[in-house]
Amino acid sequence: MPASAATVYINQGTGTVGSEWTTTAASGIHTTPAPNPDYEGNRKFLGEYNNDTLTLSLGGLTPHTVATVSFSLYLIRSWDGNDPTVVNGDLLGNDTWSLSVGNGPTLLSTTFSNGNSVAGQNYDGAFSTYTYTPWTPCNAYADYSGPGNGPMTGANECYSLGYTFDDPNRPPNEAMDSVYNLSFTFAHDADNLVLNFSATGLQTAGLLGLDDESWGLDNVRVDAVPVPAAVWLFGSGLLGLIGVARRKSQSK
Repeated sequence: MPASAATVYINQGTGTVGSEWTTTAASGIHTTPAPNPDYEGNRKFLGEYNNDTLTLSLGGLTPHTVATVSFSLYLIRSWDGNDPTVVNGDLLGNDTWSLSVGNGPTLLSTTFSNGNSVAGQNYDGAFSTYTYTPWTPCNAYADYSGPGNGPMTGANECYSLGYTFDDPNRPPNEAMDSVYNLSFTFAHDADNLVLNFSATGLQTAGLLGLDDESWGLDNVRVDAVPVPAAVWLFGSGLLGLIGVARRKSQSK
């Protein structure tokens, strides 16, 4: 993030969630406490959501040239990454999470896996050595040899949120969640900014599908690099000179 950037929005999940947030989810905008209260206190976050879109709309921004959005992405339970397996006519994989700018670029659109050993993910990054005792560290799949990258590649935390998943082919109540701290900087100069956070390809079994695959957001922050005052004054002065020139030409 550029040193001159100014924070224009911040929400850490525990704060008030206002009308700046909208969603396609039937459950509406809400926060959820993570089940594990022992890691950095009782975390609250925006979520849980399934194949839904969360939209953050900001208006009245001061003149700027660049914007940065940073946040913690919580991926909960059995994200299956690129798994090509079909169960009861349902494709397990292509679990995709995306971030796009309204009327602008897509900043991220990629698959994630939370520990499906037969399927990797497209998201890359350095393996973290983070370990939440007594669970397996984030680099548990560092020796993954299948297509794509190993599960949880690039995760900043693994198994810290306290979520578990029951799979008949795996140990019961298996810890299954991950946290990715993400940040994207992009050119932007409009006085309004719309950010769309969404997921597609997730299983929808159970109560809204949340007991299978879900996600949430925390620590959402938007910063903008303001137009330097000298440039703003120069531009205003130039417009003034143009106006004077037009009035003179019209008076002739």
